[in-house]
Amino acid sequence: MKKLFLLLLLGLGLSACSNDFDVTAPWKEIPVVYGILSPQDTAHYIRIEKAFLDPERSSLQIAQIVDSLYYPADAIAVWLELASNPNTRVQLQRVDGGLEGYPRTEGIFAGSPNWLYKFKQDPNFQMQTGKVYKLVIKRNDGKEDITAETTIPATFTLVKPFLGDPVPNISFAGSVATPIRWRSDENAYFFNLTFRIRINERNLNGTLAQSYTLVWEAAKNIKRALDVPAQNGLYEANTAISGNSFYNFLAQHLQRPPANRYRQFAGCDIIIDGGGKEIQEFLETVAANSGLTGAEVFPNYSNISEGYGVFTAKNRTLAENIRINALTVDSMNMSPIADTLGFIN
Repeated sequence: MKKLFLLLLLGLGLSACSNDFDVTAPWKEIPVVYGILSPQDTAHYIRIEKAFLDPERSSLQIAQIVDSLYYPADAIAVWLELASNPNTRVQLQRVDGGLEGYPRTEGIFAGSPNWLYKFKQDPNFQMQTGKVYKLVIKRNDGKEDITAETTIPATFTLVKPFLGDPVPNISFAGSVATPIRWRSDENAYFFNLTFRIRINERNLNGTLAQSYTLVWEAAKNIKRALDVPAQNGLYEANTAISGNSFYNFLAQHLQRPPANRYRQFAGCDIIIDGGGKEIQEFLETVAANSGLTGAEVFPNYSNISEGYGVFTAKNRTLAENIRINALTVDSMNMSPIADTLGFIN
């Protein structure tokens, strides 16, 4: 699966521009880097650009000039290294994102070409959880390398619902909160929780009419609960999902079935996506300088050695084939939100 990190994952937005520049300063080139690593991805893309301070021209004018946004192809070489062993490394290739299926969103920046730096995992260079990776941008003009590091979070362990049951199950009942709990290592801080819900629609004689899957982004930006390990060096994170929120999601995506059909749940998958500490540090920087008592200008969070940007990592855990139990259907059929959706046990 290919993943493109344009600004930041997990529903978080970042700005590649700042309003704290000294507009009277001499012309200056500023590196801007955004990237995310994930062991699930077979192809990775890093955005490497340059911003300018130019007292002679408007920044909006500069943004439409391709040569002002990107380094020339022969100006930099981009590498990803295993920090503990710099000899284990891969060189990223310059590609046009538009030709890779990732066109740049229309806006103030020139849209084509959309230069990105890409590498694909292969047997000689695989993303490993718990390992620190270093991005190295070598400039051919003699200036220092631009660098950044991040650590791949380990796989997350789902604690509730309990996967050790003969048939793992989950229920959603009205205003009752359904707890979801998992554990991570120290390298994951923020999480998104998603459900894939499989539904069978059947004729009255029991034959299958159609099957479909709904994807529900149930909760975003969940911060892990504890600052100290809870068990075996792992950290806990949790959230609670009300039955009514589940019913509302279904009601928004389903209509009353035909009179000669009914619906049944065919199970669901729980997907946990977790991002690295750089996401937490960015959010804390913004939060500390927002509101009535905050600074007039937000400071730019960056973990890049020079310039601006974020280089981080994420991981994903998938818990499959969890049964949506009978209590859910019974509660739905007593709810004005979902009682017309035609579900039976």
